[in-house]
Amino acid sequence: MKNHRTKLLGQDPIIPDICQAAGIEGLVSVIIPTYNRGYIIDKAIDSVLSQTYSPIELIVVDDGSNDNTKDIIKQYGDSVRYIYQNNSGLAVARNTGLSAASGEFIAFQDSDDIWLPWKLTVQTAMMRKFPELALVWTDMIAVTPEGQIIQNKYIRSMYAVYKKISIDEHMINGGSLTELVPNLPLELNQAKFYYGNIYSAMFFGNLVHPPTALLRRKHLRLSGGLDITYAWTCEDYEFFWRLSKYGLCGMIDSSSILYRVEATDQLTKPNLLLYVARGNLLALKQKLKDKTAIIDATSKEIRFQLSNAYNWVANEEIKSSDGEYINALISYLKSFLINPTNIKMHLHTALRILLPNVVIKMLLKIFSLTQLSKKQILNKLIYPSSVMYPLLEYFSLGLFS
Repeated sequence: MKNHRTKLLGQDPIIPDICQAAGIEGLVSVIIPTYNRGYIIDKAIDSVLSQTYSPIELIVVDDGSNDNTKDIIKQYGDSVRYIYQNNSGLAVARNTGLSAASGEFIAFQDSDDIWLPWKLTVQTAMMRKFPELALVWTDMIAVTPEGQIIQNKYIRSMYAVYKKISIDEHMINGGSLTELVPNLPLELNQAKFYYGNIYSAMFFGNLVHPPTALLRRKHLRLSGGLDITYAWTCEDYEFFWRLSKYGLCGMIDSSSILYRVEATDQLTKPNLLLYVARGNLLALKQKLKDKTAIIDATSKEIRFQLSNAYNWVANEEIKSSDGEYINALISYLKSFLINPTNIKMHLHTALRILLPNVVIKMLLKIFSLTQLSKKQILNKLIYPSSVMYPLLEYFSLGLFS
């Protein structure tokens, strides 16, 4: 069965007006959307209520849970505002919270993550220093469900865009955090903060992880809420990218949250990657058509990014049980025509399209006995001799130049 949450993808945007009323000065509204996280949500709530910053308004949007989530929330009394809605997905839940928020600043928190105590103090300080900022985000610490630290600065590993661009080239180095807030924990003394226009940088991928971000209400009023046609398909990417059109953005180069990975109940599951790939491609195409904001990138960079996006869709169409072969073939051909010089990528995808999954799995199983990596296996399947690749690359460059 096709995923009903994605049936609106590609249709006209559905973006609700939010934050139309004046916000309460200094108040941070924190929105936690949740679904069946009664076993863990108390840790996320406690981390918000333990912030060194005040005042805070905490809103939990229960997206149709059928576990004990409501009972857990009731234990917090007036410290938490509880809103229940029928199960509608993360984008709708966040919009519900945005509509209810009354703060000058608004932050997203996930129901399975933990904030470090200094997070809002530093972010609000940066917002006040730079009134033109629409949002401020941070890095994050990746932890297992048991709390074991995997990586102290994880955002550059999770988001591929950080390998494509340099923050120092797209943003201004504002100095160290001690210039924003005195008496910070010792490990933050040398941490830096950046600010600048990231609209063009966002073309190369999402820079912002939602639970790390603090948003300014007046900019949200201009951008609107999350586009619900993107349900489960890069809705946060499109949202932050659209918001960055209306103001500058800041990054604090230190980790302010514990981000849980390798959990079975997270939305970033392999079977949803098809929808993420489709949403990513759609966001690129929409922003390229938006004449109200210009993407500062060369035609070569634009072709490269679009080609990669179509190629990602082609691969996920083949891999996913919800995928369609004809869509894979069309996306592959578009990827090739937009940027034919990336021969290695195109040949890898062609192999996946031409060979049934059962054959690929069998070949991987056979080659696994040789202790080769998947990359080495694909290279051997595609390039039986070391001469093949330079010959193909030479032919392609000559034909399409």
